Amino acid sequence: MKNMNIRVSSSFLAIAIIIAGFFIYKGLKSFSDKERAVTVKGLSERTVEVDYANLTIRYAIGGNNMEEVLKGIEENNNKITQFAVSKGLNKNEISINVPNIKDKKNQEYESSANITYRYYATVKITLISNNVKSVRDIEMNQFDLFKEGINLIKQEDYYDASNQTYTFTKLNDIKPQMIRESITNAKKSADEFAQNSNAKIKSIKSAKQGQFEIIPTDDPLKVKLRVVSTIEYFIK
Repeated sequence: MKNMNIRVSSSFLAIAIIIAGFFIYKGLKSFSDKERAVTVKGLSERTVEVDYANLTIRYAIGGNNMEEVLKGIEENNNKITQFAVSKGLNKNEISINVPNIKDKKNQEYESSANITYRYYATVKITLISNNVKSVRDIEMNQFDLFKEGINLIKQEDYYDASNQTYTFTKLNDIKPQMIRESITNAKKSADEFAQNSNAKIKSIKSAKQGQFEIIPTDDPLKVKLRVVSTIEYFIK
C-alpha cells in the first residue's frame, strides 16, 4: 500500500513538472514573440508658398553739415517709403529705425586727412508684411532706389545676419496632416518588411516624432516642410 502511494505521488509530481514546463515554454515563447520588433521611418514632405516676408533696406549718407545730413535722411526715408507703397505695401508695414550718425572729427582714431565727410550716417528700414510678392518685388527692384540717389549698402551685423527672410508661419495648421502622413508611410514600410520576411505586424512598441524642418528652396517664395516619424512595431 505504501509503495502504491509512492507511485501515485510520483505520477502526480511528473505530471505537475510536465504541465509547469509547458506553461514555462509558452511563457518564454510569448515573451520572445513580443520582443521581436522592427523599426521603420515614415517621411512626410510638401512644398508650400511662404506667407511672411522681412526685408531690410540699408543706406548710408554723409555730409559736413548736420542739418543737411538730417534733411537728406528725411528725403531718403520718404523716397523709400513711397517706393514700398507703390509696390503694394501699407505704411504700417514699413519701420524706419533711428539713424546711426557718427561725427568723425570727434573720433580719436580718425585722421583729418582721411575724412571726406565729417558726419556719416547709416539708416535701416525694415519691411515686414504678409504680402510676400510685393516685398519680393521691392527686393528685386532696389536698383530704382540707386537711381534716386540713395546709397544702398549691404552691411550685416551680429544681430541681423540677413537682409531678407521669407518663411511659412502656419505650420500648426498643417502639422496634424503631415504627422498622419508620416505615420501612414511608416506603416507601409513595416508592412513591406513583414511581407518580405514572412511575418505579421502587431501593435506599436514605441514611436518618436522628429522635429519639423522648414527648408529653403530655389524659389524664395516657396519652402519645403519636412517631418520624419520613427515607429517600432512588434512583429510575429
